[in-house]
Amino acid sequence: MSIRAWGCAATLFAPVLGAGLLFPAMAQASGIPYASNRPQSFQFSSDFTEPYNSVGQEFEYNDDRKRFDDHGNKVAGSNTETYVGLTSLLHYWKMDGLPNTGFIASITLPEIAVRGNGTRVSGLGDPLVGGLVWYNPTPLRTIGAQAYVQLPTGADSVSSDTYALWPSLFYNEWLGKVNIDLLVGAILRGDGPHHTEPGDTGHANLRLGYNIVDRPTYQVTPFLSADYQKTFGSDDRNNNAIEFSESNETALGAGVLFQLKPGVQKVFAQKMWDQVSIHYSKGVEGRNTTVTDGLFVQLWHYW
Repeated sequence: MSIRAWGCAATLFAPVLGAGLLFPAMAQASGIPYASNRPQSFQFSSDFTEPYNSVGQEFEYNDDRKRFDDHGNKVAGSNTETYVGLTSLLHYWKMDGLPNTGFIASITLPEIAVRGNGTRVSGLGDPLVGGLVWYNPTPLRTIGAQAYVQLPTGADSVSSDTYALWPSLFYNEWLGKVNIDLLVGAILRGDGPHHTEPGDTGHANLRLGYNIVDRPTYQVTPFLSADYQKTFGSDDRNNNAIEFSESNETALGAGVLFQLKPGVQKVFAQKMWDQVSIHYSKGVEGRNTTVTDGLFVQLWHYW
């Protein structure tokens, strides 16, 4: 199988920004970073000559009716609904003297809204700026690293008011018709508002896709998802542990990825395989966090 989407960076900035992360006064964190990943998210090819770009729009919805309590039981939650949009612009390039290697610089702006149960807040969230480097040991395998800085410049109602660094490592490989996509990373947070110390987060995101349709002009890949996050406890301004601030969650899901061959959308000057994906994920185990019950959609175009 040939590599289809040379720059499939559809999930560089896809945390589910639940209410706990949006409002620092709340002890509970919610949402698994990169929950909207799809197969081939980190499949890249260094087989190109000129720099190119991509633009992406992601839509994330989570039903916040349930949460995991401190004992791991599902109990009544905030009874709100969280909506997140992620608008991303990426630039791809190579450097002479570094074979089989490529780079991406990117910026993402979140659009956030929380509705229900007397809550009605919305605004532009904290942007993420950074990039990644990848290496192709073989044409069907990609390994690499990425890092992004989250800047607390969003609207007051949805900003975390906290600087954060998002480092991670990724791996992608085709085994026949099966695509394996794996990301392991962390969110390292600086001082929070009112001299608090928010806990750091570790996460892992796995996608297994199976290519059931491989036509000259399009491709269809159903997939399974597995996500995990662990957030360590936060401290208040007096260095006392904030109760119930330590959390974790495991979520499982399924979806489908559609890809369209370059040249089909001539009016848009399409350069790479464009992608559309949709999938659903549900929290199956956790503690002190809103239960993931979300729908994720991604649209990506390359030129």
